[in-house]
Amino acid sequence: MVTTLPSIMDIVQLYADQIGGQFTDYDHSKSVIVVPLDRSRFQTVLSCIQKSAVSGREQAVFVSKVCALNDNLDLRSLLEQNANFDYCKFVIEDNYLKIEASCLVETVNDEQVKEMIQEVAQLADHYELKFTGKDIH
Repeated sequence: MVTTLPSIMDIVQLYADQIGGQFTDYDHSKSVIVVPLDRSRFQTVLSCIQKSAVSGREQAVFVSKVCALNDNLDLRSLLEQNANFDYCKFVIEDNYLKIEASCLVETVNDEQVKEMIQEVAQLADHYELKFTGKDIH
């Protein structure tokens, strides 16, 4: 009997079910999970599969918006804070400050995927509240 390993998107969907989140599948390479957090807050995390620009291998990326880029953000401080995170980093994309975690699909395990999603959601929510005072994303 041949068994197949679950795909990253299967793991994301199972995790959404485990935590009472909402999972939306766009295609085999992109999905969104709404992660419930403390204090009746939620954070949206985009999951996508892409080719790594560094290795050329298949990569999973988990990302969430924090806030629109603005002059009040201390980008140097945010860059320095990257060293404190287990999986995540701040990124700037499409004029937004975002939190992102990534991994190579062939070497990651289920628990690491769950930890990455949770860390992305918690950090994005924390900094979103800090910078905007709202639950936007």
